[in-house]
Amino acid sequence: MALSEQDRIDINDLINLHGHLTDAGELDRAGELFTPDVTYDLDDFGLGSLHGIESIREAALALGDANPVGHHVTNIVITGIDDHSAQVRSKGIGIKVDGTAGSVVYDDVLMRRPDGWKISYRKVTARRAALGKQEAGAREVLERLRRAAISQSADDMSRLYAGDAVHEFPFTAPGVPSRLEGRDEIVNWIAAGWKAGPLKYERYRTLAVHDTDDPETIIVEQEALGTSSSTGEFALPNIVVLTVRNGQIVRLRDYVNVLAAAAAMGRDL
Repeated sequence: MALSEQDRIDINDLINLHGHLTDAGELDRAGELFTPDVTYDLDDFGLGSLHGIESIREAALALGDANPVGHHVTNIVITGIDDHSAQVRSKGIGIKVDGTAGSVVYDDVLMRRPDGWKISYRKVTARRAALGKQEAGAREVLERLRRAAISQSADDMSRLYAGDAVHEFPFTAPGVPSRLEGRDEIVNWIAAGWKAGPLKYERYRTLAVHDTDDPETIIVEQEALGTSSSTGEFALPNIVVLTVRNGQIVRLRDYVNVLAAAAAMGRDL
């Protein structure tokens, strides 16, 4: 059954209402937008998926002043699935307090409920390349870097770094380099560490991702979680400043917590 004209009006209003409520801080009205079991997919930003209205509200509150001050939705395209569901694709422009802007695509699944249309699934994807190009941005490269570290794949790691990349350790221990130059030197050093060291990364926990004035650079607060053959389970906090161009790492400043790393390995500095 085709969507009625009124359905399309109601869906269009719903998509537009999201920006108004969010910008006004009326997060307690999120139930007007989403189903109770909504999934809000932020994988493209390295933040995983949020499940349920309350988790969306908590994430927005945690982001605080880093939230955009303006959400502007455009280019709404509505496609009916059946009598009770529809797909909607729209584009969003987010304006930050400093005047910078970013563009995203919202891919939504809507369900018809007794109290009207509601979003049951939303995937947010950042636009980072012109004319449909799909070059990986810093957040996507960050996720690939994590996967390569978890799988300990030198080939995957090599594909991530530009030939003339620089990997720096501003905080380091005696005998550990503070700067690696070039893809081969970086990957060979990392692979040697995997072979000789007791640490096995299993997953990462993202604490925060910060944009910078350079759209190709992000600052990441994270923890690497895993198991040490010497000491058991570990959680290593660190901060990464990552710069990506043309889908590859050109500079990575890795602020490792050297005390925590030494403790996980069962070694003294």
